[in-house]
Amino acid sequence: MQSATLAVLTLGLTHFAFASTAQENPVAIPETDPYVLFDLRDNFVWNLTHYQILDPDETMVETLITEADQGQMVFDMVLRDTVPPYCELRFDPTICDDRGSPVNWFSDLPQTICMDIPANVSFNHAKQLKGAKFLCLEPREKLFLPESWQSQQTGAQTYLSQRIEPGAVTVRDDIATIDILVLDAINTPLATLSPEGYGDAKIGMTEDQVRTAMVEPMTSTREGSENNACYHLQSAGGPTGLGFMMLDEKLARVSVYADEYDIATSLIRTGHNIQVGDTIDDVLAAYGDNLIDEEHEYEGPDGRYLTWWENDAKTSGIRFETGPDGTVTAMHAGTGSITLLESCY
Repeated sequence: MQSATLAVLTLGLTHFAFASTAQENPVAIPETDPYVLFDLRDNFVWNLTHYQILDPDETMVETLITEADQGQMVFDMVLRDTVPPYCELRFDPTICDDRGSPVNWFSDLPQTICMDIPANVSFNHAKQLKGAKFLCLEPREKLFLPESWQSQQTGAQTYLSQRIEPGAVTVRDDIATIDILVLDAINTPLATLSPEGYGDAKIGMTEDQVRTAMVEPMTSTREGSENNACYHLQSAGGPTGLGFMMLDEKLARVSVYADEYDIATSLIRTGHNIQVGDTIDDVLAAYGDNLIDEEHEYEGPDGRYLTWWENDAKTSGIRFETGPDGTVTAMHAGTGSITLLESCY
């Protein structure tokens, strides 16, 4: 199993997810709450007693142990909707009568999450860890999404944001355990951005079709006459930096704009695993020599447009905008409209 991609951020921002109208019990989160993110989209999720993350991020484990029994923190996860068949995940596949069938992570993902403890963390917290080699997070109640929200999840990926209260570290044998109390949570479906669209929302769809594909309620910038040639749709439940441009009554492009207040926006990836915040070098490595490199209209020579066309006719592709610091600030996917500098113009 590959190593999980793990990240820890300490944000001086109000966590966006809990301002959403989709939350059942909204509670304000102090701006100083520590924040941990598990991005498990590139890993198998095991349908066994424990899910063990190999080679975890040292800072993440350090944060979890440091914040144990210290009050509230934000504990977020990014997952794929469906995990592989049971039999493919057994240590000994011969114990299965057949290949099994795909299962949904809502009902089958194990509730205990375990990881190795890096050597430096063991040294820094020697008295607290007492020689433990593994750290397990054990929920006092169901760790993941409440059943009432399961119907909202339709995409291949999901971003689950939870506010938790971790208990003290307890050690038995070589396992350190932290009990987790989930105080509230919210789910934001995610999808892959491509020249064909965003998840089930495909280029060429009508507004009604896009709304149906996105499931969540959507807001529109259309004002006045119903004959407006160009307008935008946005999912009311987020991600906030995600927008859908309707041109001549059809979905023409999907855009992702960097939003420092919205973690979900920063997690949207293209089919080549590029997301806002990545560097020009990252884009070049992912899309190769076929990129068209042009100076940004408003950022000067240090800002660039990097455009990748899926066909020679240049009717389908992805454009990346980068700022003066060389990082991606926006991504546009769809028809030739991706080259419009001011969205509809």
